[in-house]
Amino acid sequence: MKPIRSNELEFFNTIIEDKFRDKRQTLETDLNQEAQKMADKQSSNMAKQCGVDKEIKALEIADKKYKDFLATKELQEDKLFHTVRDIGTQLTAKLERLNKVREWDKSFDDFKPKENGVDYFTNKLDDCCYDEAYRLAKKSHKVYNKLQDMKTASRVILHTGSDINSTVTTLKSEMAKAGIDLPVPTHLLQLSQ
Repeated sequence: MKPIRSNELEFFNTIIEDKFRDKRQTLETDLNQEAQKMADKQSSNMAKQCGVDKEIKALEIADKKYKDFLATKELQEDKLFHTVRDIGTQLTAKLERLNKVREWDKSFDDFKPKENGVDYFTNKLDDCCYDEAYRLAKKSHKVYNKLQDMKTASRVILHTGSDINSTVTTLKSEMAKAGIDLPVPTHLLQLSQ
């Protein structure tokens, strides 16, 4: 009796592994096809067999309502967004025209419906209102509007070349018209009060 040599042993082991692996794959393919046929026949009854058919039906109804809501929500959101955008565009155009006429130092053209709200416009209008009120107050303020003239007059008085007593007295009087006190110690200049 001749014993099997190691290289022959290795050769037959490889053949055995390959053949059994091929057979297993063929059988698993057949099992998969057979199981799929059985599952296709039974799948419609599986929920009932497991006792979850009512829950499946309830979930189906709830899921449909949820998806319908999402679709409606998106439509409503788009509609509301377009309304905000359109009104914002109209308001921007109107305020930009007023901006030119009323000489505001503001811009209204960077309104973004998703980022800005009505506060965007009201805050800018509040600033414009303040600016207009400031201009009006400035226009009607007697001292403010004559301040430059008073300053010029004070400089002229200072540069007239008169003596110190009359210069300081006249300068003090002119500055007092603007509500400015000239803090000159009268005893140093021997000014009379």
